[in-house]
Amino acid sequence: MFFSNLLKLYDINSVRVSFKHVYSKELDEYAKIIHQFHQEIKFKYENSEDLLEVLRILKKSLFNYVRSLQPYNKVLDEELNKQILKSLYRIKNSYPTLLDNIISPIAKTLYALTHLPDNQLYKFLCDYINESARIGMRIAIVSKRNISYEEQTIINQSINTHVIIKYFSIHSFMKNLETFDEIIYLGNSQYFGDYATNTFKGKHITFITYSFFSNKMQKKNVFDQINANASYSTLFQHVVIDNPITQKEFFSITEEKEELTTNINKYVENIKEKEHHQYDVVDASVVYLENDRILFVPIHSKIRIFDPDSPKELIKQIESKELEEDDYIILRNDRDTKLIAEVADQEILKERAVNYRQLQKKWKKHLIYNVRRKGYKRVGEILKNKYHVSTASAASVRNWCSEESICPIELPKILKAFKYEEQKIKKIVEAMKEIQQAHRKAGRIISSKLMNELSINIVNELRMNGYFTFESKEFDGASFNIERVVAIDNSKHLVSSHNIMKPLNIG
Repeated sequence: MFFSNLLKLYDINSVRVSFKHVYSKELDEYAKIIHQFHQEIKFKYENSEDLLEVLRILKKSLFNYVRSLQPYNKVLDEELNKQILKSLYRIKNSYPTLLDNIISPIAKTLYALTHLPDNQLYKFLCDYINESARIGMRIAIVSKRNISYEEQTIINQSINTHVIIKYFSIHSFMKNLETFDEIIYLGNSQYFGDYATNTFKGKHITFITYSFFSNKMQKKNVFDQINANASYSTLFQHVVIDNPITQKEFFSITEEKEELTTNINKYVENIKEKEHHQYDVVDASVVYLENDRILFVPIHSKIRIFDPDSPKELIKQIESKELEEDDYIILRNDRDTKLIAEVADQEILKERAVNYRQLQKKWKKHLIYNVRRKGYKRVGEILKNKYHVSTASAASVRNWCSEESICPIELPKILKAFKYEEQKIKKIVEAMKEIQQAHRKAGRIISSKLMNELSINIVNELRMNGYFTFESKEFDGASFNIERVVAIDNSKHLVSSHNIMKPLNIG
C-alpha cells in the first residue's frame, strides 16, 4: 500500500493551482475596523499597552472566525465574549475619544456576527464542491488545525454529489501518501507554508481564504544555496498556476501564530511576577494542542504517546525531544510525575519508600534554602569553584531543585558541600539511585497497564476531535487525556513546575 501510494504521487503529470476568495460583509467590516484601531494605537496613542492588549483580544476573535466552519453565532465562546465586552467598556471609560470611530463600530459589527446563523466559508466550500465535483471524485480538505466532527458533519450533509471527502490537518496531510483529484486548502499558501507550494498530491489544488487576505503562490527556488545556472528543478514543470488574487491586506494570516507566541511570553512573564518560590521553575518547551491550548513540556523529560500506527505497541515512552507534530501525547489530569512516584513507591520501593523520600526531601531542602538566600547563579558558582562540582551552573542548580531531578551525577560532591558525613552521603546516594531505577520501572508499568485499557477503536474519535479522555481502572479511576500535538516550539521558557505537563488556555 505504501509503495503503491508513492508511485501514484509521482504519477501525477499535470497540476492546476487555483485561488478563491470568500466575502463576508460582516467579517470584512470587522477586519477593517480592527485594522483601523491598530493604526490609531500606532500613530496616536504611542502603542499604549492597555490598547494593545485590547487589540490582541480582538485579533484573537477575528482569527477564531477565520478558521471556523461553524455558524458565526457559535464561534466565540462565552469567556472570549466577556473578555471583549469588558475590554470595550474599559476603553470607553479611559479613552472616550475612541467611542464614535472605534468602539461603537466594533460593538455593532461584533453584535451582528454573534447573531448570524450562517458561515460564508462553509457555504462557499459546499457550493464549490457541489458545482465542480464529479461522481466518485476523491477530495481532500486541509485546514491548519483539526476539522472538528461537528464541522465535518455539516459539510457532509450539504454535499449533493457522491464524492469521497477526507479531512486533514496540515500535519496529518503531510504524513499521508494518498493522492486526490482535488485538494482544497482552507487558507492561503502562506498560512500552510512551503509544503503546500512544493508537494502536489492532486490534479487540482485550490486555496480558499477570506477576501481581506491575499491569495497567491510564489515559485521558490528549491536549491537556494546553489547557483541558479548550476541546478535544474522539475518541481513546477507540469504545474499551471492561475492568476493570484492580490490586494492590500489588513492582516497577514501568519499573524495568528505571532499573536499566540506573544501571549505565551506574556503568560510566562506573569508567572515570574506572581511566583514567590523562584527555585521551583523548570526549563520547558511549548507544545501546541487543539482548541487554543498549550502544554509546557520539560526539556530532557520522558513522555508517553499513543501510536495508532503500531497496534502491538500502542503506548510508547519517548524523550521529549523525539515528540513530533501530529503525535498523540498522553497526559494525566493530575501531575504525571506524581503518578510515576506513586507507582514507584507502591509497587517497587514499598516499605523503603517513606525513608527514601525523606532522604530525598532533606537534601533538596538544603539546596533550595541556599538558592533562596544566594540565587541560582551564585550557588552554581560556589559549587563549581569551591567544591569542584563540574556540572554546576545556574541551569543545572535549577534542575536539581525540581522534582524531576532525583540523582544528579555529582550528587556526592553536592552533599559534601552541605557538610554531610561520608557515611550519610553514601546512604543518600544509594537511596537516590534506587528511587531513580524505581521511577524508570514505574514508567514501563504505567505504559503497560494503559496499553491494556486502550484500544485501536478510539482512533476515529481522536482524529476527528484531536483529543480523547478516559478513566483508568488500573489507577483508581485516574483521568487521562490523549491530546494531538498541533505544533512544537523548541525555544526554552522558565516555567513554574505546577504548570508543567498541564493543558493551559492562553490569552
